[in-house]
Amino acid sequence: MEMKKKLALLVVMVLLCTSLVACGKSNSVDKTANGGTKSIVIGVGQFPTNLDPALEFNGWFVYEFGIGETLVKFTETMEIEPLLADSWNRVDDLTWKFHIRPGVKFHNGVAVTAEAVKSSIERSLKLNPRTAEILLINAMAADGQNLTITTKTPYEALLGNLADPLAIIVDTTAKTETFAQAPIGTGPFKIQSYSEGKQAIVEKNKEYWREKALIDVATFNYIKDNNTRSMALQSGEVDVANYISSSNISLYEGNSSYKVDKISSLRIIMAYENLNNEFLKDPAVRKAIALGVDRESYAKTLLKGTAVAAVGPFPASLPFGAKKLTGYTYDKAAAAKAMADAGYADSDKDGILEKSGKKLELRMALYTTRSELPILGEAMQAQLKEIGISLKLESYESVSTVLKNKNFDLCLYSVNTATTGDPQSFLTLYFKTGGTANYGGYSNQAVDALINKLSTERDTQARYDIATKAQQIILNDNADAFLVTPMLNIISKKTVSGIKMYPVDYYLLDNKVNIE
Repeated sequence: MEMKKKLALLVVMVLLCTSLVACGKSNSVDKTANGGTKSIVIGVGQFPTNLDPALEFNGWFVYEFGIGETLVKFTETMEIEPLLADSWNRVDDLTWKFHIRPGVKFHNGVAVTAEAVKSSIERSLKLNPRTAEILLINAMAADGQNLTITTKTPYEALLGNLADPLAIIVDTTAKTETFAQAPIGTGPFKIQSYSEGKQAIVEKNKEYWREKALIDVATFNYIKDNNTRSMALQSGEVDVANYISSSNISLYEGNSSYKVDKISSLRIIMAYENLNNEFLKDPAVRKAIALGVDRESYAKTLLKGTAVAAVGPFPASLPFGAKKLTGYTYDKAAAAKAMADAGYADSDKDGILEKSGKKLELRMALYTTRSELPILGEAMQAQLKEIGISLKLESYESVSTVLKNKNFDLCLYSVNTATTGDPQSFLTLYFKTGGTANYGGYSNQAVDALINKLSTERDTQARYDIATKAQQIILNDNADAFLVTPMLNIISKKTVSGIKMYPVDYYLLDNKVNIE
């Protein structure tokens, strides 16, 4: 009997060891399987609704997946460099001429001409109103490899805005129904398969116009939960993971098995304020919210130093950023006084202020695919309750529909505010009257006039000064609440090379990424 027990135990141990070996192999094998195919698996915390770069912000992922390219791109220091356009010159205040690089082909073998570029940009202009806002194109003309763009007004931000993923160049002769699943771009990789909300697989573009990719196949797995994504990296399920949370990043820093690339972002985490709400129309309420949230503790304590406190919409690292602005510091007493002076009182002593018989109760939407947002939402909820404002949190996987339908009072949002290294686009989209991303309905004629002035001002320092003046008015009005500027990170196994974070976070997979 004792011998049977020992044999049974031995069998279990053998099976367990076999299982562990098999699991270990599944984590590392197949990197060069299928006849020498070199593959990499990347875990991402956000995912597109589809792969049409002209729709919503899907172009960010088409770029991230190595499928698409623009006329120009940014370097690590946010300088503009040639890409599909190999040269350009500004003819006059309204006219730009671009020479389209000869010899470049789309993934289907079709040559990239000026006419093809023109058609691609026209498609984006037709499908996404944001394109018209960031490019201000009046007319385009194509002649061989030469593309002439005329803007509606003198437009200093055009060149940088042509690097926006909305301006990814695709072959518009492809069937319309293919764009959502398999856009035909010019990048070092082309789509192999796409599963909505789950996975995208890309393969090397063997006819790529620059040096061919070092990776044959790359798989992007959508792992929206931060802890699960981190565990997938530790277990070997993925080779690379982006946007690891502040609570998990310490697992990798100083660990020789991993590479951590972390930089200050050009992002801002802000809270949209819907100025159609009866309470948020009141400047006193918005001021109390601005005074009642402790940005410094959010950055240093809650997010464990992986963010810095924000002042306005642009980070301090930019020449038109926070350093020249007067913002708000946490002052609970001042917040309470602002409310009292405006006639708010807690008459029934339940801790929530009232005015005209209505309780000051607000809803705040947030999305969970950025791990810091729920943390900040709960902190805001607790701190605003201390000054008599009730804040109900509503969590979504995406808040795109919520914002478009204006179905929110406040909405936490993380956005890259300087995708072109210039202030004009963001101010236009988010704070100009009628801007397509101005979901809170903010309107100030002085701000509009300053933004319009950016369209004609060519002097760099003068542009910075104009942007600073506009931001200060926005801050004084408390159009939205600006909270923190997060750090960006991407973590990979030590066997991975060529992966790095850029200030704009839509560059990821390119022809230089490799895995041993």
